[in-house]
Amino acid sequence: MRIGILCHATYGGSGVVAAELGKQLAGRGHQVHFITVGRPFRLGNYLPNIYIHEAAAFNYPLFEAPPYFLTQVNKTVEVLRCCQLDVLHAHYAVPHSLGALLARQVAGRPVPVVTTLHGTDTSLVGARREFYDLTRYSLEASDMVTAVSAFLAEQSRQTFNFQRELPVLYNFVDTRVFRPEAAVEKQQLTGGRDLLIHISNFRPLKRVLDVIRVFQLVCKQRPACLLMIGDGPEMPAAQELAASLGLHRDILFLGQQDTVAPLLAAADVMLLPSCCESFGLAALEALACGVPVVASRAGGLPEVVVHGQVGFLTAVGDLAEMARFTLLLLEDRALRQKMSAHARSRAVEKFNAAYWVAKYEQLYQTVIDQYCGRV
Repeated sequence: MRIGILCHATYGGSGVVAAELGKQLAGRGHQVHFITVGRPFRLGNYLPNIYIHEAAAFNYPLFEAPPYFLTQVNKTVEVLRCCQLDVLHAHYAVPHSLGALLARQVAGRPVPVVTTLHGTDTSLVGARREFYDLTRYSLEASDMVTAVSAFLAEQSRQTFNFQRELPVLYNFVDTRVFRPEAAVEKQQLTGGRDLLIHISNFRPLKRVLDVIRVFQLVCKQRPACLLMIGDGPEMPAAQELAASLGLHRDILFLGQQDTVAPLLAAADVMLLPSCCESFGLAALEALACGVPVVASRAGGLPEVVVHGQVGFLTAVGDLAEMARFTLLLLEDRALRQKMSAHARSRAVEKFNAAYWVAKYEQLYQTVIDQYCGRV
């Protein structure tokens, strides 16, 4: 198949999932065309069967900001016409689903549109009054809409009164890359201390300040080190809080990292105190590396992190309980090893890439057959 993927190129779960899906599909012999503003994050170096079509910026005094949406739509039209795509897959409802539908109409070429919902595209952006009608239209006009968790599917049905089929295709992880054996030498990072880790795009809903405060509570009981991976609007506040608490020497702010598996695999515990997660891809990648996760009981996280088996879940904002569970894992080596083994098994058995990529292949073929039967 010739598959066009529209996605965000910046750091974040939807872009990571789109890039990983594209790599997996290309490895299975499909021709994958990324149509983005910028090179997709985590795509890495050249891979056979992958093509990147970047929408160029257009600067003109009439526009206060470059009209990236329009240039991406126009680029999608070009790709549709020259590459004879079989299907368009839009990751994130706004703006990519709408852009794919508009490009199909402009190109005058019959091609089905699949839209995958990732969370904030419907819960925050699409649900706003300014975008609600456009988002709902995009969902209704798509030939198939999928969600990355049962939580998100139900939330989207209720928010947009969506009555059609909305299958759940979970995010997945390449367990050949994310594995316990990938770990860097821990001694180099911590000097023998326990190692905690957090990975996110540092948006407010990730509650990165809670990560710092939980770490402070842990440090009162035993020496530890914290890796903060990612970047975003909350980064300055997190750095200021770490300095004000005297923890700046114990916390490494590494910024965005293309290769996170070696760092994840070296950690003892992942902290994920988000107030909303449609799925929790960072948590899944930690599990694949055999790292127990202490997270909030929010959104789709309970579908990934089974409380008491591969980690622990707490109420959002319950920092004392999060610190207690973290210390329990750090102090009880046998418990941590048991949860580590269960974490790895869960990632391999339920969220492995081969199974879910095959599901996407089946879905593509179904919508192609149905769409061709209608036009």
